Amino acid sequence: MSTVAHELLIALAGDDDDMFANSLNWPITMETAIQGSLSMVNRVIKLGRLMLGFMYLRTTNRQPIARIPIANVDFPLTDMVEHCHTEICYGILNKEETQKLVEKCRREGVTVTSAVSSAILCAASRLVESEESRPTALHCAIGVDVRRRCVPPIPNHDLSCLASVMMSFITPTSDIPTTSEGMWQLARAFKQHMKTCIDAGQILAIGMILGKILQKSLGPPNFAELPTCGVSSWGVLSFREQYERWKLVSMTPFMNMIREVMSFITIQTVNGVLTIMYMGTDPVIPLSVLERLRDDTMQCLHQMIED
Repeated sequence: MSTVAHELLIALAGDDDDMFANSLNWPITMETAIQGSLSMVNRVIKLGRLMLGFMYLRTTNRQPIARIPIANVDFPLTDMVEHCHTEICYGILNKEETQKLVEKCRREGVTVTSAVSSAILCAASRLVESEESRPTALHCAIGVDVRRRCVPPIPNHDLSCLASVMMSFITPTSDIPTTSEGMWQLARAFKQHMKTCIDAGQILAIGMILGKILQKSLGPPNFAELPTCGVSSWGVLSFREQYERWKLVSMTPFMNMIREVMSFITIQTVNGVLTIMYMGTDPVIPLSVLERLRDDTMQCLHQMIED
């Protein structure tokens, strides 16, 4: 949708009169795009590796999933769509701060996504309920773009949803660092986890069965399986600061979280400004909780940048 907004601004500015000369093809589904990119043998191999990965995950991670507290509500969580609404708050780094973060990430050998995710995990660890007698682990679900991994790549103007996930990044709550050096080390571990998942073909494998997985989420929430939080990086979006007489002030992201019982965070950069969006389903996840998660994340990010 951000691509659509960008193209509409181009049209308003009169920069490309031929943009709408040809109609677009009917959007392709993610499952179809992935199946067309892989041979039958490769599909079986990737799904097999995925199943082995899930089995390994279950046997090696015994600690319960750390949970950001949800509010006591007087309705069953299966009825959230009748009683809840999406709440959103934003953390923003200005151009100078964003550039400092990018430069620090290069020196530390990590991506911006990994650095911000490290700060988010550190912030989440301050919110989760955990007891010394019952240690927990933070589970961070990671959303990823499938478009450029398909053959041929799916162009941005194709209005289908091509977002998959990889296995959650898991770390014991007790291991979460408090120093800047530790946060950068956590960012490197996060980056390595994503590389391992990508190399194993998890993105395409999960993409082939994601529809079936999401169907199961339509029932009551299963807290034994639900991650602590979710993160999705939208990367550097294709906006520009000026569209003829139109000046782009900001791009405000939003999503519908009406059925989610966990906080979800997106990361994006538009014209050199990094925006982190925190979403939850109020009153199950109150805005005050999201704001604390945001404030603690930004405090951690500034600590990572300045130290």
